[in-house]
Amino acid sequence: MKRTLLFVAAALLALTSCTQGIKTETLQLDEEIPFREGSDNHLELELDIDFPVSGFSKEALEEVRQTIRVHTLGENYTEFTGSLAEMGKAWRDAMAEDYIVSNTAMLEEMEMSEEDAPFLNWSYEYKGAFGETYDKYVNYMVDQYQYLGGAHGMYGLFPIVFDKESGRQVEWRDVVPGVSDDKMARRVYLHRLDDLKDTIDEDDLDADNIFFSEDIEPSPWFTVNDKGITFYYAPYDIAPYVFGVITIPVPWEDLK
Repeated sequence: MKRTLLFVAAALLALTSCTQGIKTETLQLDEEIPFREGSDNHLELELDIDFPVSGFSKEALEEVRQTIRVHTLGENYTEFTGSLAEMGKAWRDAMAEDYIVSNTAMLEEMEMSEEDAPFLNWSYEYKGAFGETYDKYVNYMVDQYQYLGGAHGMYGLFPIVFDKESGRQVEWRDVVPGVSDDKMARRVYLHRLDDLKDTIDEDDLDADNIFFSEDIEPSPWFTVNDKGITFYYAPYDIAPYVFGVITIPVPWEDLK
């Protein structure tokens, strides 16, 4: 079934969502773009990205929106000043052009017909939404999936933690400034199996052979809440693809 292009700016519908006092508008897109007219091969695009319209100061609001644009749509949208609909259309057109041009060149280079090519179905799915607030910090979760015709797609969860007062994206070092990199790395290693226990027990796995290395650095992607800091690792970052996104929680009591 062919899906149609859909952009929704929540403000235009007089509908906004509200999380922890932050009101948002949403960029939504859901479309299949054929490789050529009548082709069964296509590019699938899906966006469902929340942008704040209130809940931050005026200066902080634009910084938050800019950070979300960059982490979801890319650096080309750092200074974008148009509406959500205009931004979505610009992104859609750029992705469609890259899909068609790249695969046309690939077919020519490999001297292959479209019917014989196994790599012509691509997919990009980007989602973003605000989550919990802790102290002066608010979490924003970016959920990404890309499939470019290979053996499998690549996906990951890439949280952003904002300082609600400044709108700045913070690092874990900003949240716990008294904790050294070495100490945090030791705590990450100590808790590396906490969220994998059920998987290990159910599949009878050897816990000692899950990770690529005993040296697991704190990820730049993390969330904070009243329990502590949780670090996020995409497939292949620290373990094989089969384990998916790995989360490693470090409780506050371990960071005193």
